[in-house]
Amino acid sequence: MGQASPLTKGCGTLVGVVAVAVLCLSAGGVAIAQNPKEEASVEKRITDTLHQMYEAEKRKDLKFVLSHLAEDFAEVAGDGGVYHRADIEAGWSDMTLKDYTLSDCVFKLMTRDTAYLSCMMEVDAAYKGQPLPKRFRVTTVWTKHKDDWLIRFEQGTIIPEASKGN
Repeated sequence: MGQASPLTKGCGTLVGVVAVAVLCLSAGGVAIAQNPKEEASVEKRITDTLHQMYEAEKRKDLKFVLSHLAEDFAEVAGDGGVYHRADIEAGWSDMTLKDYTLSDCVFKLMTRDTAYLSCMMEVDAAYKGQPLPKRFRVTTVWTKHKDDWLIRFEQGTIIPEASKGN
């Protein structure tokens, strides 16, 4: 077998996160989530952090964004590519986020230190001057590291624009 390509290298971690998520969700609720008050507190903290990260992206603050990504972060983007921290850094200067909105968010505290947040997202953004699709479903998996919640995995699914004939 050949070596993994740079875009697929490290995906074993992603498989591990998905396996843990499936195991937790299939455990019939055994100690998965904490009490509702704790879950609401974690949801607010993660949601606030995500908004801060997008605001940091708008002002080109790479250091802030990277400080909230796990070392083994992986993203499956709307183009189907798999990207890691090094890819975020390499493409940072080519990305422009002018504005964003999040709506219809769903949050779940899966374990004491693992959660996901999935939202509809509309963006006004471009990569290398080319506009990005406007609408996505963005799902992030967060893990707690010491006292911080970090994004370990993100998937952006493009929502096609309705055709004018429909």
